[in-house]
Amino acid sequence: GEAPTSLLPPGFLSPRIRPLSPRALGAEINVIASSLYRLLHPAGTPPLLPISTPSTSRRAGIPEVNTPPQNRPLLATPRPGCEVGESSAAAARRQGPAMAHGVDCSYMETRLQDTERRMMAALELVNRRKDRAAVRAEIEVLRNERLAYEQEGIQTRKALARSEAHCRALEARVAVLETRARRLEWQRQAADDFAVEHIMRT
Repeated sequence: GEAPTSLLPPGFLSPRIRPLSPRALGAEINVIASSLYRLLHPAGTPPLLPISTPSTSRRAGIPEVNTPPQNRPLLATPRPGCEVGESSAAAARRQGPAMAHGVDCSYMETRLQDTERRMMAALELVNRRKDRAAVRAEIEVLRNERLAYEQEGIQTRKALARSEAHCRALEARVAVLETRARRLEWQRQAADDFAVEHIMRT
């Protein structure tokens, strides 16, 4: 059989979004939503339930037992312009834009755009968290440096106090030595005077 193609005409979606089948688009949205859910919630949180995508088939979700008997032939009868055994892709190409525009993809496009906005918000939140973590790390480094400077200042002040005490002790010792030197000089001068006087008497 011929591979199914997208029912959307070129340019119907945003240029950044490749036309996907509803099943593939739903799978991609589930993957993105699961990634964001794991990113924004802590470990141990119950997993996110998959997002159900609306069916593009007009017969989806209509049980035959609940369909009135007079409507069952309508559901079983092929649509006008479609032969028995003809693929939906071939019918879409033959009917052109009218059938493509009849498929409501606004829901999926809105969900995809909303998911993209959530992804960008999550990335911005992660970047802000990284920025805050970097700022906190820098603040911690500065705090440690400040503590180191404070400890160094305390040690410097203690060393300065010891140096000042040592200088005062040296000054006191010099004063004592100067006093002794003056006393010895006085005693020597007195001895010289006594010797001269003794010589003069003799």
